Amino acid sequence: MKQPKNLLLIFVLLLISFSGNVVKAQELPPIPVDVQVSTEQFLNFGAFTVGDAGGTVNVDHTGTRTWTGDVTLLNLGGPVTPALFDVYVNPGTLVTISHPASFELLGDNGNKIYLEVNSYSTGQNFISTSAAEVPNSIYIGGTLQLGNSQANPPGKYSGTITITFNQQ
Repeated sequence: MKQPKNLLLIFVLLLISFSGNVVKAQELPPIPVDVQVSTEQFLNFGAFTVGDAGGTVNVDHTGTRTWTGDVTLLNLGGPVTPALFDVYVNPGTLVTISHPASFELLGDNGNKIYLEVNSYSTGQNFISTSAAEVPNSIYIGGTLQLGNSQANPPGKYSGTITITFNQQ
């Protein structure tokens, strides 16, 4: 009968001796990094006119403006520019850019045109190569889908564009 007590005592002593050792495992991953984005420049298509057939005006991520259809580009007003976003994130972080397929822009006259975001200086996914305090400059362009001159009469069209930068 004394043998089970001895086994129990040995087991308790072994348990106590193991509980004093520090068990090491892989360290926890770093605290999630926030992606910080600031808008530095707005997408601007410049001045143009639309004829009877409608068409498109495109500004790519380099700021090059092109058109299709019955559109005449004018060299009036402010400069043609792609949107510019400064993205602050740790180097080596994969960032995905996402947004709806198109955005509705309203004119002073109540008419609508549609904007498609479709040109990225980095592509829709990029890996940050800058230090966390240095911005990754992302240029984004788009295309305006224009109806004829009656559907889209002259005026100022504006709207809110929601673009999301997700850390992967």
